[in-house]
Order: sequence, then structure tokens, then C-alpha cells
Amino acid sequence: MNVLSLVATVASAFVVTFATVVIPSPSTVAASRYAVRRGTRAAAVFLSAVLCLDIVVFLVLALGFHPFLHALGAARYLAPLAGAGLMIFGLVMVVTARRGGPHLRSTAAVPGSEDGGTARGPFLAGLLLPAANPGFWIWWTTVGTSFIHAARHWGGVGLGLLLIAFLGGAAAWYLPLLWALSRGRQVFSEQAQDLALVLLGFAMVGFGAVLLWRSVAAFG
Repeated sequence: MNVLSLVATVASAFVVTFATVVIPSPSTVAASRYAVRRGTRAAAVFLSAVLCLDIVVFLVLALGFHPFLHALGAARYLAPLAGAGLMIFGLVMVVTARRGGPHLRSTAAVPGSEDGGTARGPFLAGLLLPAANPGFWIWWTTVGTSFIHAARHWGGVGLGLLLIAFLGGAAAWYLPLLWALSRGRQVFSEQAQDLALVLLGFAMVGFGAVLLWRSVAAFG
């Protein structure tokens, strides 16, 4: 395993994470709702909690779940599963964008709540809302775990850089989102959102295809 492979793994994790969070999701909709109802500070607290949950899940997977899969001999199947998953996610993004939505709007409501998530505050909402989303767990147990499997070849350094890439990919969307919400604007117009989803969707399909091809070649 050379340095270029590590760089490619980390860069891919950053792009894939960014592409994933750009999709209008319960978390981004909730952050938008908080910004409108309670101000951008509440939205920032909410998104900070989302990132904290990501860190906890990453550590659980890296230190517990992945070693367990490795002991069972199942870790080698993570790469083809993640490759197929990325291709599916990417195709869904492209199809969704070409049909004209969904779009992130500053007035969007958080499902099941009229005050922006939960009466107990934005931080708790930031932990509970992603945890209640099945897509969150599907992504982490397939794509996320596959990246962890690849990064473990470089030990603690690889896992540390991977965690930074995951958080950086999310922050690369959340920070512009908060900036736009603080000024009552959209980060992208609806047309720009559609174009971004199409481009990022094709990028995810490409990453998935390469990962699937390499894993199949390795099995051969």
C-alpha cells in the first residue's frame, strides 16, 4: 500500500461524503428549519450534533464492528457491496435531479414537528434525527465501513485521515449552508441544485464502478 493509494482513499471519502450530504435530507431540512425559526446558531448546534453522531458511529465501526467482520472473514465482501451501493446511490441522485427535485428550501418543515425538531433542543434533535433515518445506517454499514476497511491498511494514521475526510466532506456542505441561511438565501438555485446532483451522482457511479471492478478483480 503506497501513499498515493492512501491519498486516493481519503480524497474519494471526501467527495463521496460531500455528494451524500448535498442531497436534501432530513438533516439539511431540519437545519434550514432551525435557521428560520430559531436562528443560525440553533442550526449550527443541530449540525454539530449530526457530526458528533458521525464521529461516534465511525469509532464504533472502526474499533468494533470492522474487527468483528474481519474475524469472521466477511470484511473482504465490503468493497463490492460498497461499490454496488455507490452506483445505486449515484443513479438515484441522477434520476431524482432529472425529475426536478427535491430541493432544499429555507421554509421547509421538519417532519413531525412544528418547532424545528424537538422541544428538548437542537443538539438532541441532531442526534435523534439522523439516527431515525434508515439511509444513515445503510450508508455507514456499507460505504462507510468499506472506506474504514481500506484505511485500516495504514493503521491509526489512515483511520485518522479518513475521519477528517468524512467530517470535511460534510462540513464542505454544512458551512456554506449555514452562511446562506444566515443571509436568508439559498446556497444554490433549484436549477443549480439539479445540476449539482447530476454531476455528483455521476461521480458516485464512477467511484462505485471503479471500486466494484477492483474488488471483482481481487476475487479473481
